[in-house]
Amino acid sequence: MDKETNGFHLLTVFLLSVVLVALQLLLMRALSVSSYYHFSYLVISTALLGFGVSGTFLTFLYDKLAKHFSNWSLFFLLLFLVSIPVSYLAAETLPIDIQYVLFSTEQQLWLMLYNILIFIPFFLGAVVIGFYLSYFQQNAPVIYGFNLFGSGAGALIALWFMFQFPAYQLPVKITIVAALAIVTQLLSDREYFFGKRRSIGILSIIASLGIGISMIFFQPDTKVDPYKSYYHLEQLKEQGDAQKISTQYGPRAQIDIYQSDKIHQTLFAGLQATDLPPPQMSLLIDGESAGSIFKIDSVEQASIMASTPQSVPYRLFEAPKVLLLGETTGNNIWLAKQFGAIKITVVQNNPQIIDLMTGELADSSGGIYLQPEVEIVDLKPRLFLKRNHKKYDIIQLVSGESMASGTQGLQSLNENFLLTVEGIREAFLDLTDDGLITITRGIQTPPRDNIKLFALFAEALKNEGVAYPSNHLLQARNYLAMNTILAKRGIDDERLQRYLEAGRQQLMDFEHYPGIQSDTLTQTNKISGPEGENYSYFHHAVKQILGESPDLLLNSWIYDVEPPTDNRPYFNDYFKWSSIDRIIEVYGKNWFQRLELGYVVLAVTFAEVSLIAFLLILLPLFFMRQKLSNLENKLPTFIHFGAIGVGFMFLEMVFIQQFTNFMGDPIYSVAVVMTAILVFSGVGSSIQKKLPWPPISRIRYAGLSVMAIAILFLFLLDPILSLFVGYSLWTRFVVTLVLLFPLTFMLGWMFVSGIGVLESRSPKLVPWAWGINGFASVIAAPLAVMLSMSVGFKMVVLMAAGCYGVAVLNNRLWR
Repeated sequence: MDKETNGFHLLTVFLLSVVLVALQLLLMRALSVSSYYHFSYLVISTALLGFGVSGTFLTFLYDKLAKHFSNWSLFFLLLFLVSIPVSYLAAETLPIDIQYVLFSTEQQLWLMLYNILIFIPFFLGAVVIGFYLSYFQQNAPVIYGFNLFGSGAGALIALWFMFQFPAYQLPVKITIVAALAIVTQLLSDREYFFGKRRSIGILSIIASLGIGISMIFFQPDTKVDPYKSYYHLEQLKEQGDAQKISTQYGPRAQIDIYQSDKIHQTLFAGLQATDLPPPQMSLLIDGESAGSIFKIDSVEQASIMASTPQSVPYRLFEAPKVLLLGETTGNNIWLAKQFGAIKITVVQNNPQIIDLMTGELADSSGGIYLQPEVEIVDLKPRLFLKRNHKKYDIIQLVSGESMASGTQGLQSLNENFLLTVEGIREAFLDLTDDGLITITRGIQTPPRDNIKLFALFAEALKNEGVAYPSNHLLQARNYLAMNTILAKRGIDDERLQRYLEAGRQQLMDFEHYPGIQSDTLTQTNKISGPEGENYSYFHHAVKQILGESPDLLLNSWIYDVEPPTDNRPYFNDYFKWSSIDRIIEVYGKNWFQRLELGYVVLAVTFAEVSLIAFLLILLPLFFMRQKLSNLENKLPTFIHFGAIGVGFMFLEMVFIQQFTNFMGDPIYSVAVVMTAILVFSGVGSSIQKKLPWPPISRIRYAGLSVMAIAILFLFLLDPILSLFVGYSLWTRFVVTLVLLFPLTFMLGWMFVSGIGVLESRSPKLVPWAWGINGFASVIAAPLAVMLSMSVGFKMVVLMAAGCYGVAVLNNRLWR
């Protein structure tokens, strides 16, 4: 049998790899709208599970399938093509309620079925990739290289699709590329056009292209989690009580604008408000409310903003210069104008929102983004702070202002590089001498958001060398929300009196100001506190944070309220394993409602996919003991491919998270990091046959190189990135590619070098190696995120380096 590859074989692998990676990203985008961001990790793990199970599948059946390589490849490709739309559409019909997934057996079964449905196309596609690698072992480096080239291209192609179609339609659209992969597979074998299988070839082309083209025009129904604002407004629309004004979609977000007489939202307006909210439109980002847009023509019509806690810092200035980080709807611009701001800089990193507010919605919103004193900057807030050289009297952290920490903690997996110690420090440096940083967040029970904010501000001041942070901090609340302020210089008596007067006008209770006396506090808006005390738990927390042993509170509090850092930039993560027993004890059967679901769902996903991976990948291999019993190198194969699977995924997941801060947007970070890792790994893989060293030596050289570069990154990456942070997006894109090239190039050596060892010593273990690598990657994807949240990015990078060290030491075990 001729086992030489031709160009169409390589093109098939390339196109199939494009689909597999693009499908992951498109599913993640679709699920961000229909469900929540945490489902991203479910998709990644499920996709990798498909690759792992495909290895086990081929371990059992490869010998039989290889006798008819072309026929079976075509068969699995056809199944793959059909499974993409069918699996996605079927999964979207399942009645999953993520709020009950931990204690409802029914919901756990629905979630497992969802996993299985999403798993099917990745499994079928991975079978073909693994089949190619096993069948053409002599050309495995080139095939693996094209696999990685296609994967890198898939990330960029997915971004293009996101600009063209609504999020919920995206997964079915990539079917057209799968159809093209079938065409190239048919072209790789002349028998499908000039031999006995000509009828099969013609019918396959017609069927595949017909399905692929039809999916371009197919528009599936939208399904959105009933807990999302989108669902509620769609219900109002069906009743005739709301109207959808606009929908914009792209890689960053889906934006929907609704108008309704039933929308009366003014964030945190107090009980003393005498003015009614003006007519409004609701702005949704990925199905969640991002605030209301006032339908007004003048600043006087926005008078209700003066009755919010956000107004307090503005009352301490005359004609301030204001920086609004993450402003969306324009309401805080009205607030700043109401108090005489002479310059208002709005930083908003989503150009879709800017285009809407300066274009389609300009007239109905009073042209608030077009006011003469308003400057609009299209940048991520943290990136703006890094590049900014101006000074501001008020810096309002608008992107961190919300009713609470998200729906039951479902935002906990989102990185936030603004609300970190380093982010607050950069904002601190951009203040005038009398300047203030301010943020207002909803009150939760038990308290966590605002305690974490106060601890964050205090830690940032300490790191800046402020001896007495107490003199620079203010905190007060009404019945809905807490306003926390950090002052550049110590608060003098005159400013303190103005602050106290402003707070009393807003019927606010003070939790901290310089010189506050606990025994004199009274509460207008009653919140429980320590037994026997007249103050709230917020004040109790403040006293400990500013006391001699702040760690006592941080360690003992029922939620994680430690100040986030760039190494652990998860402000909305409050989950603590050590507190589960206490939560169950205090809240009884309602304990689940007090958990942070984002982390819980991630943990459940990790446990579920690990179990499934064990059952479908590792356990079946034990039944092959007789078939593999006479083969050597089972242990080193397991160690090598397991270690590099974990190490590779740890590095990929961490770099995507870390480069978000540099690139200014997670979408750009995903695109550039995945392109670099996959394409440059492909280059490293493709050149293996041209290298003069045996596979064992290549493993040693590459493994040691990866370890050295990864450790150097721990010390040098941030200083190098800071040199280029002020440059254009394309310059930063190129800088990222250049920085990642040495590491990712060497990563590409490890898998194919391991295959090279097996090729000469135990070739029947190749499919098994594919499965082991897949299993390791499956568990590593969610584990990398969980570890990043627990111990930080740097520790995960060290662990990845350790994995490659294990692969190097494993060289001694090969026989």
